[in-house]
Amino acid sequence: MDKKLFPVTSLKEGKEGVIHSISGGLSLISRLAGMGVIPGAEIEVLQNNRGPVIVLVNNTRVALGRGQASKILVAFDPSQKKG
Repeated sequence: MDKKLFPVTSLKEGKEGVIHSISGGLSLISRLAGMGVIPGAEIEVLQNNRGPVIVLVNNTRVALGRGQASKILVAFDPSQKKG
């Protein structure tokens, strides 16, 4: 149960975690909250190569700019195995 915090941009495709915090201004936090990207929500990285980071939150695909995605810290258990 050794969970660590990582920005969304550092997670590989297919990895899941729980949003721990968002380090940004009020406008960014409000915009993300409107899309369901809030602390405590489960998040899965669908695409993380060049360009936007595409994540799945509350059964909704959300495309985030790399700057926005880097401000979202996720609690991720590196020992988790996805079946």
